[in-house]
Amino acid sequence: MSDAAQPTSRQITLNGLDLNYLDWGNDAAPPLVCVHGYTSSADSFNGFARHFRDRFHIVALNVRGHGTSAWSPDGAYSYRDQASDLAAFVDALGLDKFTLLGTSMGGLIAMTYAMDHSQRLRALLLNDIGPSVEAGNLRITQQVGSRPESFPSLDAAMEFRRQASAIVAARSDADQRELALGVIKPRPDGSYGWKMDHAYISQRIKSGPPARPDLWPTLAKLACPTLVIWGTTSDVLSEAQVQRMIATLPHGTLLPIPDVAHAPSLVEPASITGLERFLAG
Repeated sequence: MSDAAQPTSRQITLNGLDLNYLDWGNDAAPPLVCVHGYTSSADSFNGFARHFRDRFHIVALNVRGHGTSAWSPDGAYSYRDQASDLAAFVDALGLDKFTLLGTSMGGLIAMTYAMDHSQRLRALLLNDIGPSVEAGNLRITQQVGSRPESFPSLDAAMEFRRQASAIVAARSDADQRELALGVIKPRPDGSYGWKMDHAYISQRIKSGPPARPDLWPTLAKLACPTLVIWGTTSDVLSEAQVQRMIATLPHGTLLPIPDVAHAPSLVEPASITGLERFLAG
């Protein structure tokens, strides 16, 4: 999207790993930190960031093993490992108090971070994820495990992504290309492959997603305003779990995104309207 605002790509060493993050500028504004999902990258927040960058200093971290961030040499991909990176990241940036937004896996990382650092949060936004495992988690693991390792062209990779996700297919061609380049890279032979640690994928296929800490007590004690964004046709976050989350959170707000599956892109009209309302508060 050459005609759209672009972030600055930066490198930072955290816990011995060289990780990448996207910085949308506006340093004097309140900080807002974004953490992406398992099949995604920091670029997944570009649309959201373009809409809100005039009001926040938005930074989006590429989680270890993803995007252009380093791969863990010892296969350390638990949620606590990733939350430790997040803690080191916000410390390195000098963010004393900030708003935290996590999509899917990023929401689990955010909740894990909140177990020990909830006092640092101005607000927490959880995009289509809850503390408990749902059927869709296995679907995602199987989907990643069965996808082709490479594609003859970027167009072929984009077509695969459209077929795999109606949410991706609904985005503009320019958005689809930008999102694909966040997770796909050219290879020396001219083909395109995934920007993801193969050992990380194999680990998850063999053993399933990482074990989750018990996050319900963390939600019950959260003092900050918390927004639960829910795609109403999601198989990763059921209505039953959504209702339990809202009943558990001391300051919880529900934002349903009608007829959207896992996970809302955060640029749907319903998402923008709800995010505007919540973040204005």
